[in-house]
Amino acid sequence: MIAPEFAAGKEPRPRTVGHRFPAESDYDVVIVGARVAGASTAMLLARRGYRVLVIDRAPMPSDVVSTHAILRTGVLQLSRWGVLGDVVAAGTPAVRDVTLGFGEERIEFDVRAEHGVDTFYAPRRHILDNILLESALKAGAEFAERTRMVELVRNSDGTVTGIVAKQGDREQVYTARMVVGADGVWSRMAKLVEATDYMSHAPTNAINYAYYRDVEATGFWFQFTPGVNAGIIPTNENLCCVFVARASERMADFSVDPETEFNRLLRQAGADLWGVVVAGSRVSEFRGTSLPGFLRQPWGPGWALVGDAGYTKDPISAHGISDGLRDAELCARAVDRALSYPGDVSVAMREYQQTRDHLSIGMFRDSEALARYEWDANEASARMRAMSDAVRAECAMLESLGSWSPAMASA
Repeated sequence: MIAPEFAAGKEPRPRTVGHRFPAESDYDVVIVGARVAGASTAMLLARRGYRVLVIDRAPMPSDVVSTHAILRTGVLQLSRWGVLGDVVAAGTPAVRDVTLGFGEERIEFDVRAEHGVDTFYAPRRHILDNILLESALKAGAEFAERTRMVELVRNSDGTVTGIVAKQGDREQVYTARMVVGADGVWSRMAKLVEATDYMSHAPTNAINYAYYRDVEATGFWFQFTPGVNAGIIPTNENLCCVFVARASERMADFSVDPETEFNRLLRQAGADLWGVVVAGSRVSEFRGTSLPGFLRQPWGPGWALVGDAGYTKDPISAHGISDGLRDAELCARAVDRALSYPGDVSVAMREYQQTRDHLSIGMFRDSEALARYEWDANEASARMRAMSDAVRAECAMLESLGSWSPAMASA
């Protein structure tokens, strides 16, 4: 039986952030998309003193299909920005141990203290996004929910100079020195600026998940068994997100009998994993997705892309949220430099792209390979080790950037 608070999408929600259709029409930065990457970019730029407007077509807070897990890079970012305490205060359980399964092998380990991080988290998205958006508003950003971008404003040479936004029946033009698209995988912003993909692959991996109560799991469990990926992710409200994934051509099997197919895939992944899950009870409907992967041109005259709008890899890595938090700072620093020193725009934005790509390409390729399900247990283990090495490298790079504060010199 589905719990009442999950029926018809009525999930527990934190308090609502402020939201009005702004009366002002001129900003330094307009950000399209108010979730992880967009809200974080807004927060960082508002802390630097910029006039920032964020819009999102969804009501906020609200949930979204998500991998939930925040791994070392993401936790480091939340800690560096001073918002990790809010995630903890929201009742997000601390994850201090991880189980990695490769076929019949189980590797259990405690989260090692590196780069000041010894704990992982997996907050529900209506909680995490809300915390980041509230932090942006506290820093001085403005926000309009249920507001969509319908068109870009450009000057005679094609430079983007603002957006046309619509909320209900009302339209308004907002001008900006920079417009940032943080509107996700199917980004309208990317389409309007005709941003090109230079690495890409079609969807090959189909993921379904549901929330369970009374599952005895304190840590993450990521299971890689040939033909299937599955796992358990503890999250807020004493729930666990339980997921299964397999080749996308098998997605149709799920629509016939979701419950049976979900349990069949769990058993295929591992009898021990399935046993832990069925000892609990499912309290939500199933959700699912199958996503393409791409690295996309993330900037042009007057515009930038951040988060999934500019870079999406298969969710099998469980690193999507951490990527969004990482790239929000890379983008914000580039925008700060571009606005502070107009002569450096191309240099600043090109360095943003180069750094993002340098940190992303290895994990992008490993994720694509895992998402094709042509691996055996040994290959899956090797690719996960390579991802772990990539995380250490990006944490070291982020720590080298120094703090982000109003007093920091533009660089």
